[in-house]
Amino acid sequence: MQLYKYKLVDLCSVITDGSHYSPKAQETGYPMFSVKDMGEYGFSYEDCKRISIEDFILMKKNGCVPKKNDILVAKDGSYLKESFVCEEEKEEAILSSIALFRPDLEKVNPIFLSYLFKTPYIRKHTMRSCVSGSALPRIILDAFKKLEVYIPSLEIQEKIVKVLKTIDKKIELNKQINCDLEAMAKQLYDYWFV
Repeated sequence: MQLYKYKLVDLCSVITDGSHYSPKAQETGYPMFSVKDMGEYGFSYEDCKRISIEDFILMKKNGCVPKKNDILVAKDGSYLKESFVCEEEKEEAILSSIALFRPDLEKVNPIFLSYLFKTPYIRKHTMRSCVSGSALPRIILDAFKKLEVYIPSLEIQEKIVKVLKTIDKKIELNKQINCDLEAMAKQLYDYWFV
């Protein structure tokens, strides 16, 4: 299999992060996510902040609202811990603790690139040259853009993604089954012993 060498900046038309301004939170409104709201497969809406329509429009204008196929990556704190692809466009904004990559679809499959961000190779090279701060380590995007990666052809990427997505779906299903079994066990315990 032949691999092609690219810098991240050559694979993405946009590499940025979310808003550096944090609008005032309110009870209802548009979701505004930070790195703490990221999960393995998407955002958690449970404790996310909400913002007004005016603040949302401003964030959208400033490019802080992900589009379909954008890759979102934990940038601050537990950097690279989570990475996932926006499967659809939603009315939700992100803060600067999340990096946004808009891949060139003629060069790289977004899901493939998201998986690549989770590899030991990327973690090792990111840690060495792209991370700053000790109390709150964060990825420096200008350095991260220059990171070199090796990827196969788009056709091979598609095949790899198909296999990995199948495995991920099975893992997600198993996690849901475990949650259901735990709830059933708790219910039985409460019934018999409480």
